[in-house]
Parts: sequence; C-alpha cells; structure tokens
Amino acid sequence: MISNKDYQGEILIEKEGDRIDKFLFNYFNLFSRTKIKNHIIKENILVKNKKTTPAYTLKKNDKITFDLNFAIKTSSLKPEKINFEIIYEDSFLAIINKPSGLVVHPGNGISSGTLANGLLYKFKELSEINKNAPGIVHRLDKETSGLMIIAKNDEIHVDLSRQFEQRKVNKTYRAIVWGKIKSEGFIEGNIARDRKNRTIFSMQKNGRESITEYKRLNYFDPISYVELYPKTGRTHQIRVHLNSISNPIVCDSSYGGGENRIKSFHIKHTKFLQSLLKSINRVALHATSIEFIHPVLKKRNKFNAPIPQDFNYILEMLENYIND
Repeated sequence: MISNKDYQGEILIEKEGDRIDKFLFNYFNLFSRTKIKNHIIKENILVKNKKTTPAYTLKKNDKITFDLNFAIKTSSLKPEKINFEIIYEDSFLAIINKPSGLVVHPGNGISSGTLANGLLYKFKELSEINKNAPGIVHRLDKETSGLMIIAKNDEIHVDLSRQFEQRKVNKTYRAIVWGKIKSEGFIEGNIARDRKNRTIFSMQKNGRESITEYKRLNYFDPISYVELYPKTGRTHQIRVHLNSISNPIVCDSSYGGGENRIKSFHIKHTKFLQSLLKSINRVALHATSIEFIHPVLKKRNKFNAPIPQDFNYILEMLENYIND
C-alpha cells in the first residue's frame, strides 16, 4: 500500500486474474471504483505503458504505471446553491433546464455563481474531464435558456461527446426573431471568429462548415416565431445564421438584434417594439428539446423543456398586438 502523499509510481503484478479497476480500488485508499475507471479512461493509468480499459484482466508481470497526484488537489471550484430544474436523472447522466442569465462555467473573471458551481452542489458524482466544468458535455450561452446534458463520469462524458462530434445528437431551439422569415429553409455557410471583433463570430470562407434548418411557427407583423434544428454545433451558430439572413434574434445586440433594429420597421410599430424589448430583456433563444442515445441503456431518448415564462409573455403580447 502506498501513502496518501504519493500517487505516482509503478506496480508489478505478481498474481493474475483481477480486473484492473477492482485491483486498484483495493490497492489505493482514497479513490472510489468509479474514479479509478475514470482515470483509466483518461490514460492516467497505463499497463505496459499502453492505454487499457477498466475491464482489463491483469496478467503476471504486468507493469501498471500511474500518475494521480493532480487528482487529489483541491479544486478551486466551490459548490453553490444555484437554481435550475432537473428534467431527468439516473446513475449515469442528468438533463437540466438552464435558466437564462446563468453562466455555464467559470472564466473571463467569473469564478462563482455559475452552473458548474450549482452542479457540484446538486450532484455527488460528475465527470472530471474539464476541472472548471465538471459534468458539462456541451454549452449554452449565458442568455440562452434550455436543455443541457450532464455526465456523471468520464466514460459517459466521452461517449456523449463522441455523439456530438458524429452529429448523432438532435437539438431543437425556439427563437423570436425580427422580420418575416421564410416559412422554412436551411442556412449554410462557414463560421469563424470575426476578424474585427474577436468576441463574436461571422460567416467567412475560411471558417468551419455550419448548417441550420428552420421552420416558421408564426408571424406577428413585424416579428416571427421560429423553430430551429442545428445540424452542426458551432459557437453562436444560430445567432450568426439568423443575422446572416436579416432575421436576427430579438434582443441579440451582438448580432444585429438590439434596439437599433426597431428603426428598420414602420414608425407605427416603434412604441410596441420598445415595450417588447424591455419585457424580455435577453436574447430570445431557448433550447427546447434534445435527443441522443443513452450511453448505457443504448436507447434513443428525447427530452423536452417547457417554453419559458418570458417567451410565453412575449408571444401573448404579440398575439394581442396583431388582434388590436
């Protein structure tokens, strides 16, 4: 047995037959079996200097090398009670409904009050692939509300990340946008960080491929209510795409949807549109559903989030406005 202060070294196997995760669980006196499995997946534990699996059966004279010292360091991320809804939860993952205004993880001078802090408070087990974003497989912008998948261990995290990469995850969004958008269509083009303003993205020839399908659900002159189905997952993709076809998202000042947009419409709409912007006061984008293959159950699951209260209020305002 090694001391708690030294989690780096080698083990020469004298007796064969044990699974490596079970053997190391008994060997160490600090890590759970789940943690051991996660460290094997992250290649912090090797056999004969090669990657292995948690189910590997040890053989006589196998040499295990490990470096886990970093794993026992105290994380600077602290648990905090943060308000968010859990839509679904099992032993492997959770689906949460992120409210608008909540930053997903620390960064850019923000060290507390994030979803990541709230996840540490709410869940006992989370993936650790990203120390600053435990459990977080994908992201939503601060002002975007809606569904996110949370992984409870690294193996689940890796599987879900691979599904995103292979475009096996289907997401649906709702947005309130300026102008009369076409009844349906696709927006395609390459997206890259903007050359002049590095905090935003734009359509560029040298960018990465991006595709979004959309369908208009309703039109309230001069505002459209849209459902969107992104086929790729580029940063700010939906916001960039809608701005590129002159139908930016309401209240999205970074992508042409701020208060200045009101000037594009007849003066008869001005007072109402100013009131509408004050009522929602955030980028009008909501991740309403997500569909993926459960990494353990191997079944395709679809989860839905309710339309947020501020969306319903705005839609009611629009309905009343066109009926006056």
